[in-house]
Amino acid sequence: MPVVREEFGPTLPELVGRLLGVRTRAVWLALAAIGAVAVAVVAWLSLRSDPNESTVVVREPVTYNLIYPDALRRVTPRSGETLRLESRSGPPQSFVVHPLRLAPYKGDVTAALTFMSARLIDEMRGQYQDFVWRGDGRVNINKQPGYQIIFQAHVDGHTTYGRRVMLVAKPDPPPREGVDLTILAARSPSVPNLDSVGATGALKTAYRSLRFGADRP
Repeated sequence: MPVVREEFGPTLPELVGRLLGVRTRAVWLALAAIGAVAVAVVAWLSLRSDPNESTVVVREPVTYNLIYPDALRRVTPRSGETLRLESRSGPPQSFVVHPLRLAPYKGDVTAALTFMSARLIDEMRGQYQDFVWRGDGRVNINKQPGYQIIFQAHVDGHTTYGRRVMLVAKPDPPPREGVDLTILAARSPSVPNLDSVGATGALKTAYRSLRFGADRP
């Protein structure tokens, strides 16, 4: 039974078959094979790592991994840090990770992080020049629950926007360990306001790619 109505003429496989002198079924099989190869190539390209990006795995004391672009460079962590990334050029930007350890608690982990944030905000007032709290609230990065503090400060002579994010590993019931991220970006055309920190540019890649464990999905 023909696949298309007669008035519409032969199908492409039928035309190819007539030109090459082969059966239509063989043409269909050849086209299917070509399609399978094309799908495999697309899948391979999507999984291939970007040559302009690097993957880093930190194993102690909390195992996590992330991807960062060439616009950032990995530098020696300072005391208490497990990872430090800094911008290579342009307005200063940084991505710093500290380990996070929660005291025993009951209930939802974000409630515990909310109480912790009040203490951290007081500490940050003494840590940063002209510190201004702009807001805080729950976050979820790659299905990993957390809490963030949004702030503004003066850092090394620059008006700087910051995002401090506490993330915990969801599988633990209840989670007690995680990471404490501090993302800083000097005000610039690419980072004109607080909402831009970690939402655009090089910092976005590092922030949005962070996952607990050593394996990428």
